[in-house]
Amino acid sequence: MLNRSTIVTSFLALAALFAPACGGGGGGGGGSATASTDLLITDAAVDELLSFQVKVQALQLIDDATGTPGTDVLDEDLTVDLIGAGVAPRWASRINLPTGTYRGVRATIDASSTVARDLSGAIVGVTHASTSFDIRFPAPVAISAGSYSQVLLDINLAESLSGSVSAPPLAFDPQGAARLASGAGATVGIDEIRGTVRSKTTSEFVIDAFADGDRLIPLGEINVSLAQAALLLDDDGLAFPSTNAFFTALVPNTTFVEVHGDLIGGAVVASRVEIEDGAQSYSVKIEGRIAALNTTTNTFDLVIVEIEKGSSIASPVLALLSNPISIAVDYDDATTPIVLEEHTPTSEASLADGQRVKCKFATFTAEPFRAIHIEIDGYPEFEGRITSIAGLPASFTMRLSSSDPAIGGSVSSSNTDITVDLANNGRLYLDTDGKPDLLVSQLVAGIKVEVKGTISGPSNGPTIAARSVKLHAGRLRGFVTAVYPQQGSIDVTMTDLDDPFATNVTLGNCNVDFATGCVFDDEAANATELYALFNGLQVGESLEVRVYGLGTSTANVIECHEIRAKVD
Repeated sequence: MLNRSTIVTSFLALAALFAPACGGGGGGGGGSATASTDLLITDAAVDELLSFQVKVQALQLIDDATGTPGTDVLDEDLTVDLIGAGVAPRWASRINLPTGTYRGVRATIDASSTVARDLSGAIVGVTHASTSFDIRFPAPVAISAGSYSQVLLDINLAESLSGSVSAPPLAFDPQGAARLASGAGATVGIDEIRGTVRSKTTSEFVIDAFADGDRLIPLGEINVSLAQAALLLDDDGLAFPSTNAFFTALVPNTTFVEVHGDLIGGAVVASRVEIEDGAQSYSVKIEGRIAALNTTTNTFDLVIVEIEKGSSIASPVLALLSNPISIAVDYDDATTPIVLEEHTPTSEASLADGQRVKCKFATFTAEPFRAIHIEIDGYPEFEGRITSIAGLPASFTMRLSSSDPAIGGSVSSSNTDITVDLANNGRLYLDTDGKPDLLVSQLVAGIKVEVKGTISGPSNGPTIAARSVKLHAGRLRGFVTAVYPQQGSIDVTMTDLDDPFATNVTLGNCNVDFATGCVFDDEAANATELYALFNGLQVGESLEVRVYGLGTSTANVIECHEIRAKVD
C-alpha cells in the first residue's frame, strides 16, 4: 500500500519575472515583441528526505491558441535540489520571451538523473510516471511588452510523491499549478549569483553574472545596487570599513563577486556582497550536513547534499569512492576560517552534528578532504512529531523520525522523548505559502515538526534548546459539503488524509476554519469566490479541495492556512 504520509508538503517554484526587453539588467523600455524573462527556482525542506535532485532539460510556455509548447527557455540543463535548505529562490535563467497568451508551462526532466536521499544521506529509489508534464494557469494569462509580471510554478512534492521512504521506491508523478502576479509587488529575494564586475559608479556596479558556481549558466549583465546596511566582505571574509572602501576595491573586468539580495525589476538590490578574488583558489564547494564530529582530531563526515561548485572535479573523485553517502573532512582549527551564515567569525565550538554547512576545498583528490573555509548554515535540525504539549508554554515533547541522523548518537532511538525548551526560541511558523507565524498556544500533538537548536543531556532523555520551530502542515483532500460565509468556514468530507494535522484529526467529516491570511489557490482566489463556486454547482458537480493547516483543541476542526479548490 502506498503511503504519502511520510512526505510533507514542499514545492518547486519557478518564478518568471517579465519586464520589457532592454538589454542586460532589465527595467525600462517598451514596445518590443519580447519580454525579458528571469527564471528562478525556490526550494523548501521536506521531512524524511534530505534532498531530491532532478535535472530539468526543458521549460516551454504553452501557447493558449494552439496548445503548442514554444522554444525551450533554458540555456543549459539545470540540475537542482527541489528540497534544499534555503528559503531564497535560485536564479536559473534570463531569456527574451515572445509576448502572447499562455495556458501553462511544459517541463521535461531527465529521469536517469533524479537522486533522492533520506535524512541519513542514503539514496532512495525513485520511479517516474512521466518525464514531461504540464503545469497550467487557472485561466490563460497574457504576457505583453512593457509589462512586469511574475509567474510561479508550484510543484508540490507531497502531492507528486507516493510511497514510503522506509519502503522504496518512491513514485514521482509531478503535480502542480501556475500563478501569475503583476505590478511592482512582483519582486523576489534570490539565492546567490556570481560574476565578474564589468563597470562601477560610486553607488552601483554591473556584473557579468552566472547562476551557478561553475559559470555554465549565464545570466548576462546585471545591475547591482546596495541595500541599506548591506554586508560587504573582502576576499578574506572580513567586512570592509566603509562603502567607499568596498567600491575602491572593485576592479572592472577583474574582481569576482558573490551577490545575495532581492531581484527587483530585473536588477539586484544586494544585502550581501563577497569579493572572491582570493577565494577563487578553492576548486570545490559542497553543501552538506555534519556527522561524526570530532573536535579533538578536527574531523567530521560531510553528508553530501549538493555540489555547488566544481562538479567536474568532485564527481570523478566521488565515483572512484563508489559515490559515498558522506566524505571524510578535516580542517585546521587554527587557520581554517569558520563563519556563521552572516559571515560572523566563530570557532569549531560552534560546529555540531546535524548542522548544515558549506565547505570550500582548495584541492579534492583523496580523503580526508581538507576544508579551507566552513560556513555554518544556522543551528542543527531535528525532525519528528510532537508527542505532548503538556509543558506549554515553556516546552513541548517530540520524538525524532527514524532516519534522523541524531538517532543512535545524541538521541537513543526514535522512541526517545525529547524535551524542546522554548525559552529562547526565535520563531514559530507553519510551512504553508507565506510561512505564517504561529502562537505557542497553537501547537498540537501529532503534527510533524522541525526544530533548529542545540541538543544536550543524556541520549535517553535529551533537551533541545530551540532557536526556531517549523510545523509541517497537515494535508487532506476532500469535497465541500457546506459553506458558512459568516463564520469563515466550510464543512469537508475527506477522501484522503495525507499528512497529520493533529492526533485528534481523523479521516472522515471535518470543519475547516479559514485562518487570517489564508492563501487561496486554483479556481478560487479568496473565500468569497470559493463560496460562489460551491453555491453555483450544477447537478453532478462537486467542489474538490486540498486543505493545508493544523489541528485545534477540538476534534476534526482544522485551522486552514492554504486551500486549493476546483469544480469536479
